[in-house]
Amino acid sequence: MKIETVLMDVDGTMTGCYPGKQTHSPMHLLEELVMKRYGTARAQASARILACGDCNTHCLSEFLGQLQIPAEAYFRVLCDDLKNCLFIPEDTKTFFRFLRNKGIRLFTATTNSEFMTRAKLSAGGVEADAEKCEWFAGYYSGCFFGDPEGKFSPDFYPAIMRHGKFDPETTMMVGDEPRRDMEPAMRAGIRYGVNIDRQQTEAVLQKDCGYFINSLTVLQSLIN
Repeated sequence: MKIETVLMDVDGTMTGCYPGKQTHSPMHLLEELVMKRYGTARAQASARILACGDCNTHCLSEFLGQLQIPAEAYFRVLCDDLKNCLFIPEDTKTFFRFLRNKGIRLFTATTNSEFMTRAKLSAGGVEADAEKCEWFAGYYSGCFFGDPEGKFSPDFYPAIMRHGKFDPETTMMVGDEPRRDMEPAMRAGIRYGVNIDRQQTEAVLQKDCGYFINSLTVLQSLIN
């Protein structure tokens, strides 16, 4: 495979979850910061947040300025909460290094906001903060194009390809849910679709025009 650009899902693809562990919602955590900042009850904090904009087309981190909540404070509570339930598999970290060494650009294609992606990576031990993460050339979140359907919009992947001016022949999409990741990406013209299932017995299978792998390390051997 000749690859210049990799689009990559976050949950279940870059990350893993500890069984039985749960986190609070990002909204819940932001409400608590607003409650503390303004001395209000949760209902009033929620109303203040919702007054900042449409949560279907905006990421909560976009409201921090209006709410006068420091980005670092929100980032810190997210990370502290996420540490209880997720981790970053070693093959993810190795894959990041591999892509950088090969000069291949990495972008997210995920429901997660840019801010949340960095929080999850940081919680899992990857160097990232509220402002940056060295491994990514850019982020395509569900709210990036202002479409209420987000990643689940039929136009999500076509819009990414138009916006990034990516060559579909040298672009790859990596995810863990074929119907949400690989299949719509390939319908948008992306040549290479990859699904990762770390519980899969076989190292790699090729079917439905896509690749099914059990480790991102396996994927490295397929990329020229």
